[in-house]
Amino acid sequence: MALVKWIPFFLASAALETATQVFLKKGADVHSRTGGVRYYIKLLRNRWVVGGILLYLVEMAIWIVLLANIPLSIAFPFTGIQKIFMIAVAVLIFREKVTGTEWLGIATISAGILLIISSP
Repeated sequence: MALVKWIPFFLASAALETATQVFLKKGADVHSRTGGVRYYIKLLRNRWVVGGILLYLVEMAIWIVLLANIPLSIAFPFTGIQKIFMIAVAVLIFREKVTGTEWLGIATISAGILLIISSP
């Protein structure tokens, strides 16, 4: 199987998923002090949330293309790339702290992805 040719799709999917989560986080933070049903109504009108949902739809279309061409047992573990992207964004954009244990987890995910790519 020529998994290498699908790597750009996995990277695009991971980047879109990361952007989706950033948009949703920004939208959720804007109205975090609102309670009850009003919170959800405000979320549905929030440009960040709407943008996040639209990005997610594009990411889902890419994921469906990947699933149509790659076995799920290979495609799903490859989504670990999203976790790596997400932590990088959490550190760079939201200034979150990452512990040594979390860095070890990132290294483990990276090693697993490399093993999947290199398997015959």
